[in-house]
Amino acid sequence: MTIVIRCLVLALFASNALGALPLASQDPLKVRLDPAGPYLILASEKAERDYAKAIVAAKQLHPAAATATFAPADDLAAAKKILLAKQPRYVLLFLKPEELDVNFAWQWLTLSTQLNDDPLVDVRTGIITGASPADAASFVERIAAAVNGRTTLPARFIDNLGPNPQAGKGDFIQQTGTFMIPALQPRLGLGLISHGAEAFTDAHLDSMRGAGLIHFGGHGYPDRIADGLRGTQAKSLRLSPCVAFNGACYTGVTHRWYDQFTPDGKVVEKTVPAADCFCLNFLRTDAIAYLAALHPDHGIPVYQEMEFLAYSGASLGDVIKQTYDGIILASGGRVPRFVRFKDGMPAPAWSASDMMLKGTASRVLFGDPSLIVGDAFTNPPFKVDVKADGESLRVTATLTNAALKSSFTDTYRSDLSRDQNLFNDRAMFIADLPRGWDAVHGVEVVEVSAGGQALKHRLVGWAVEAQGDERRLHVQVDVPSDGYMQSALRVTGATVVVKVIR
Repeated sequence: MTIVIRCLVLALFASNALGALPLASQDPLKVRLDPAGPYLILASEKAERDYAKAIVAAKQLHPAAATATFAPADDLAAAKKILLAKQPRYVLLFLKPEELDVNFAWQWLTLSTQLNDDPLVDVRTGIITGASPADAASFVERIAAAVNGRTTLPARFIDNLGPNPQAGKGDFIQQTGTFMIPALQPRLGLGLISHGAEAFTDAHLDSMRGAGLIHFGGHGYPDRIADGLRGTQAKSLRLSPCVAFNGACYTGVTHRWYDQFTPDGKVVEKTVPAADCFCLNFLRTDAIAYLAALHPDHGIPVYQEMEFLAYSGASLGDVIKQTYDGIILASGGRVPRFVRFKDGMPAPAWSASDMMLKGTASRVLFGDPSLIVGDAFTNPPFKVDVKADGESLRVTATLTNAALKSSFTDTYRSDLSRDQNLFNDRAMFIADLPRGWDAVHGVEVVEVSAGGQALKHRLVGWAVEAQGDERRLHVQVDVPSDGYMQSALRVTGATVVVKVIR
């Protein structure tokens, strides 16, 4: 289900490899840890035993952190008890590869919303794992080296679109710029890679060196990006310290995965050998964080994560929380119900929307959730104003950054658009509620307009998030699209007005 970016005009690209892109001239990305807490280092019983060195390194990086262990096999009952007691903002979760699968990811996502009464994510989680204890320790040590300034992340982004079906099988195309996420331009040098089905050979293992942020696109499996980088190659990539975002399906799998697309309609449980595993091999590179999915996902939420990073300057834990909260809003402001996969069970009869939503819910962060990789350098999508209106509130969201692209796309539905192959556009925003608004009874859309014209719209979902004494209203309103990432909403000054009822 991952989106495959197809280059429509091959004349835009050179027809041969240009070699590794030069280092960016901008200052390196400002890597640091978010000091907000509480912080919890939580390990499975197996990980506590086998990853002792990595856990010691994590404690050195977070000396004030609480520590605890749990047994994943008990359906996270012990973990829930620990989280309720500690109420952490961040959890660094140590797991063995065989303990992580899509069932765990969905169960953990659900658990992470249950620390208070609102439906949104309460704890931001990052996972540490590795094919060996040494790999897990090396991962934590690389994070510490970046935080302590011993290594730096170059201010360059490479958008590896992956296989291009319109290119020759042996073509490897590399150029400056990228058309999918121009909002990164103010801070980062931009580069793009596109290649034929047989072109990502070992000769190109250094093609992403010099980038502090990397994106991988294409279809995927636990052992490879289809017609692209293979898991057996991943460990040999010559990278700079970087954060990588992978939109290819299954490329976060560390051991067990589930194939629900079988001829007999039955789910088949499978495993990927560590030697072939894309994720475990990638975690052996110089990367300091990696975001990927444990099931078929969709590529546009990955670009949404990167745009959110650009306009928020938030921690990576907040980046993945933004993805999860978006899933909850898209589900009407409720945590979705997730099936528990078992070998031989009938494959669930999901719609394309279900598949994209639940696949995106399988995305996880490998790395430290409190890690910040740079300050905000572009405007957020909306400026939000809140005014009292009698016994209700009037919230106005005004579009301020039309240079963003993926942030305005609802990848889970297309019901408002004339062309059902095109996703709806969306306005997703957060309003800080005045003191005393501890409870909200309802939200109504008053109007959506752009350029003086009213736009067709639908309220998708809303939820109020509790953060101490503060309350934040999350809202998603959809509008029709009229092209790929095109709609009347996408103009500076477009407004969405909602009424909040106590």
